[in-house]
Order: sequence, then C-alpha cells, then structure tokens
Amino acid sequence: MRLFGFIWTACFVLDETYSWGYKNGIFHNSIWLEQAAGVYHRESRKGRYQLTYVEAKAVCKYEGGKLATYEQLEAARKIGLHVCSAGWFDQGRVGYPIVKAGANCGFGKVGIIDYGYRLNKSEKWDVYCFNPNAKECGGVLTDQQRIIQSPGYPEEYEDEQICYWHIRVRYGQQIHLRFLDFDVEEDTSCLADYLEIYDSYDDVSGFSGRFCGDELPEDFISTGNVMTLKFLSDSSVTAGGFQLEYLAIDSPSPTSNTTDPWSLELTND
Repeated sequence: MRLFGFIWTACFVLDETYSWGYKNGIFHNSIWLEQAAGVYHRESRKGRYQLTYVEAKAVCKYEGGKLATYEQLEAARKIGLHVCSAGWFDQGRVGYPIVKAGANCGFGKVGIIDYGYRLNKSEKWDVYCFNPNAKECGGVLTDQQRIIQSPGYPEEYEDEQICYWHIRVRYGQQIHLRFLDFDVEEDTSCLADYLEIYDSYDDVSGFSGRFCGDELPEDFISTGNVMTLKFLSDSSVTAGGFQLEYLAIDSPSPTSNTTDPWSLELTND
C-alpha cells in the first residue's frame, strides 16, 4: 500500500511539473502565487479547486515547503494576505484569509474564513503552503515606496507566469502608480500576456484596466489605501517586461504640499 501511494504521488508530481515546466534545468512558476510571511496560495494549472488533500500536500512538499498551519495563515493575514479562494491547510482543514470583507468574498466577515476539518479528503480545493525561503513573483507590499518589476527584468519574462502584487499602505493614504518601462506581448484584446490593475484588495472587484503592448500606460491613483496588480503570460511569445513604481501619498486637500513626491529615493523590488 505504501509503495502504491509513493508511486501515485510521484506520478502526480511529474504530471504537475510537466504543466509548470522546466527550462534550462530551472523550475519556472506557472501557478498562482501570493506570498506573505512564508505563506502562499497555489492552484493547479488545471484550474481553480482541483487539488485533493493528498495532491495539495504533494504540491507544497515538492516545492520544499509544507501545508501552512492555521497560526501561520493568520500571521500572514495580519500583514495583508488576502485571497478569495478556499484552500487546504494543515491537518485537512480548508479556508482562506480575508483582510477586508466584501460582497463576493468572506461572507461579510474578516479573518480566516474557516470551512473546518474536511472528513472527505477527496474534496478538491486550492492549497496554502508554508516556505519562508520561497522566492517567487508577487507578494504583499506594505512599503511606502517601491519599484515593481516583471519576473527576470530587465531580461524577458518567462512563459506561463501568474503574479499577484497586493499593495497596502496606511489608512488615509492613496497609491500613486507610475510606469517606467513597459513591453508586454501585444494582441488586439490583450488576451495573451497582460498586466491588470485592480483598485481593491483582490482581483474580484475594482477592475481598473488591462494593459499590453509597448506603450507606457498612464499614471494611476487608487481611491483608497489598497491596490492589486496581476501579471499573466501565456505559453508562447514573451517580451521585455515592465518596471513601475508606486508611492504612498496623502489624500489630497486644499493645503496639500506641492513638492514633487517622486524626488524621494526608491528601493528595488
């Protein structure tokens, strides 16, 4: 029985690895990732809610991590991890972290939306892994000022990337986004590779634009203190990538300081 289980797990990992892709001996991420305090969210390349409990553990283990505990998920939530997708975590539990309740996410609650311990381990969900040494694109950013780059910039980004940057600054502030360089595969409807901006904690609401091609998008200023950026590339053509910067600014008032906010020194992502 153990031998059968080992063979099944090996076959599953090889199948998933094929979907993710190796290139020049390097494992390239093609799975939804959001990382905070070592905790990140994964969904299968086959789509959302496709992992059984055994498969979820195999995904985390293959990447050198393990299923996140409730405490680790809550610690990540407290610094901004917000994902509207239920996933497995330690001991067969299912849930997801919410920073701000919304109409389509969290049932009006804030915290760990906990579905409890699942008796049926064949149920299919996403997964929350823990690996403090993982380094992938995206994450939760709380700096007042930051440069964000596409994976591998200034080199071309890889195929099949899915990156989420969730920006959260202080209450009473807004986020001023400015593009420095932009070169993403162009097609008429921006369906292949694109960068999306959401004026919200997630990509459920607040859609503000999708961009591709090589024309610099205009500056964008959030309505509140949060913003989400989503970058996706498909399995074919790539391009030079992008570099942008954001700055936390105070909400405008008649007595606002007119000093150029971009005169401050920026730090690299």
